[in-house]
Amino acid sequence: MSSYTRLIVLGAVYQFQPVHGYFLRRELSTWHVDEWANTRPGSIYNALKSLSRDEYITASDPETQGNYPARTKYSISSIGKVELLRMLRSTLWSDEAFDTKAVMALTSFMFVLSRPEVITGLEHRISKIDAIVTANDFHIEDTLRSDTTPKYVQELFKLSTSRLRAEQQWAQQLLQLLQRGEYQFADEVSGD
Repeated sequence: MSSYTRLIVLGAVYQFQPVHGYFLRRELSTWHVDEWANTRPGSIYNALKSLSRDEYITASDPETQGNYPARTKYSISSIGKVELLRMLRSTLWSDEAFDTKAVMALTSFMFVLSRPEVITGLEHRISKIDAIVTANDFHIEDTLRSDTTPKYVQELFKLSTSRLRAEQQWAQQLLQLLQRGEYQFADEVSGD
């Protein structure tokens, strides 16, 4: 199971708790996690079992409602919340040249962090993208100088650069929204 599946399921349990697996599966399918995180319905149930075994979530005794089958409801534990914060912070401060899973997972659960932390992380992400794009330029030069690497491999780095520039533009727009006070974050919610 991928670390993104664990992050997504742990974040969704936190967001919707107490929640049963069928609801999570149905809700996460509307987020298209099967497309951007390769999180299949079966892996959601496996993640619930794994997270429960690791004591990051707690499971209630199965309950029956009407004609529905008995369902176990899950809630995040105190150590689960710490793990969720750790995973989100790791995702916030990393950026991949070829992978969008991190930014998609982060966006899904950024509300768990504080507004200043997300703003600072986005500022870092924007500057880190410049560094990755610069590295991509050097990779292209290396490809063109190579006697063995096919010249069309440079297109992989060009695609990465285009994707990263689009992510950077999105991050700059999101940063402006957050600086204007849009959305609500953990440090702004009473009782948490």
